Amino acid sequence: MLSTALTGAVLASAIGTAALWVNPNRTMNRALAMLSLYVAAWLLCLHAFFVEPENLVWLGAAWIAAGFFPLTIWLVRDIVLDPAQRLRDRLRHLRYWWLFPLGVIALVSSPFFVALSPTTGRVLYGEAYYAVVFAGFLTHLCLAVTTSRKMLGQSGARRLELQLIILGTILGAVVAYGLLGLAAFLHDRAWERLMPIAVIGLFGGMVWSLLTTRLLDAQHIITIGLEKLVLVAGVSLFVWGTHQIGGQFIPDWLAFSTSIALGLWFAAEVRPWLQELSRRRTAAEKVRKAAFEIARKDLRPEAMETEFLKLLTGWANCERAVILMASQGRLSGGGVEWTLDQPELKLLHNIRWASPERLERQRPRVHGKKLAELLNKEGLGVIVASGGPSLSFAIALSVPRSRHPYTYIEVGQLLALETTIEAALSHAHYLMKAQHAEQLATVGLLGASIAHEIRNPLVSIKTFVQLLPKHYQEAAFREKFFRLISDEVGRMDRLTEQLLDLSAPRVFLSQPTPLHALLNGCIALVGAKADDKGVKIVTNFQAQKDEVHTDPNAIKQVVLNLTFNAIQALEQQPGERWVKFTSREMPAGMELTISDSGPGISQEVWSRLFQPFQSSKSSGFGLGLAICKDILSSLHASITADPPSPGRGATFRIVLPCQPPSA
Repeated sequence: MLSTALTGAVLASAIGTAALWVNPNRTMNRALAMLSLYVAAWLLCLHAFFVEPENLVWLGAAWIAAGFFPLTIWLVRDIVLDPAQRLRDRLRHLRYWWLFPLGVIALVSSPFFVALSPTTGRVLYGEAYYAVVFAGFLTHLCLAVTTSRKMLGQSGARRLELQLIILGTILGAVVAYGLLGLAAFLHDRAWERLMPIAVIGLFGGMVWSLLTTRLLDAQHIITIGLEKLVLVAGVSLFVWGTHQIGGQFIPDWLAFSTSIALGLWFAAEVRPWLQELSRRRTAAEKVRKAAFEIARKDLRPEAMETEFLKLLTGWANCERAVILMASQGRLSGGGVEWTLDQPELKLLHNIRWASPERLERQRPRVHGKKLAELLNKEGLGVIVASGGPSLSFAIALSVPRSRHPYTYIEVGQLLALETTIEAALSHAHYLMKAQHAEQLATVGLLGASIAHEIRNPLVSIKTFVQLLPKHYQEAAFREKFFRLISDEVGRMDRLTEQLLDLSAPRVFLSQPTPLHALLNGCIALVGAKADDKGVKIVTNFQAQKDEVHTDPNAIKQVVLNLTFNAIQALEQQPGERWVKFTSREMPAGMELTISDSGPGISQEVWSRLFQPFQSSKSSGFGLGLAICKDILSSLHASITADPPSPGRGATFRIVLPCQPPSA
């Protein structure tokens, strides 16, 4: 005959088998497996009583077995406190905890425990039965209190495990003894039959919490439980009330369907409010928004990484956070450097995250011990790795200042942060490399102009050097020679400085800058290239006050990029070829217009002109305009292109601020 007790016994046996399978070498797993078998034996006694209710021996046996529960829970608690202690030594410390099972044996053996009614055949519960129920509840409550005191001196995973034992002990005692008391008081054995399923559910939850690699927090479990309980109760009441009211005006089937639909809507609306009320999502949402804000900033990779490290250490309340990136076969960052071919790192890549607590609890893996040693050596409390075909990115955090281990909820939040941080840093590194490559390409295009500009002073210097032996005695010649040497060398020095400024990646620094002088300098640099291609440079400076607040070298790079693009577009253009620079004052700042007489921009290209990898040229990567837009955005400036028009070349408009952004 199948009963709830027999079902519970089967489940308890399965729980014990699973505990051994997860990690048979761990003392806690072996202890919980033995406890599960003990629970199964207790439930089998109950099953025998449910099958033969007139045989009270089985009921007494079940209560005697239940009397030893506090001892078994005490042993589990002691294993948490000192896993290395021998069983013989543990049994010596039981002391007065033997009193409860001995008292249960005495009360069960008394004639005042239970008896069968001679007329109805029902079980009659005596005073000793109620005494056992009351004493059992008090004993489990005392066990919870003493465990709480032990917990105060603990930290880390032990503290969390003791919290789970307390939670399981209190809930188990309240449910088990409460249902037994109701069954005796109401003379309804339905409550008694419900008790095994309720207890095995709580017992299984406690065992799973102590064995799972996902470290759980009892406070979080209680919060979620209360949240779900309130949600279910509120939705049930709402559905019932809606159905009762609707049934008075519409058919019952329609009222039922409407109440279910409204109940689902009510649940979707109330659930976020409950989560906010319990503050379960507040911290996670706050740190996620902060990470997105950092990712949206126009920062260089080093500065962005520093901001992320501050965010991580503040969120985790730890001393140290490390961002590790793969390069040249190594995973390094923050003073940590590992080779990617280490077996323990391959294990990390497979399991995505690791902590000392997870590696201790999980089934022994090859190289798992080495990974735990690696974390302990660096003082790390958790590490999360990127997904994908290879290990390319990881974030590691030291143990929090509270010595509290990272729970699975926190690990889940860290995995979400890792995805955001990896994407942001990868984008920043990519953009920096692309910008540097575009700068070098601009420098390469300047080669002909620079060579031409340097050749002229060199020819002058060479000519004077050849004439120097003949005219050395002439004072006027010597004076002219020395002046020319100084001027021409200074000119070449300025040219090389400009070239180095363009080729070196740098942080943009806004400062008051005369726009017209900067444009004239750019025109001088591209003059030789324009002359070689038959392109005329035209200027129309309308602005009376040309001072803008920007980074001169950054604007020079943008102007040179646009100018070289225009010259290349004009190479195959028949007729008159020109590039025109226009400036005019605007309320929002200073507008610089660069236009040409080329073929213009097609409608298809114009719609995505400033996106990466968009180019109509046969060479290049199509990154120049995207980088120009990024540079100007960093300087609080903007760039747009006029819509295509037949017979009209390309026109780019740059608006530069005339005052600092803070003004």
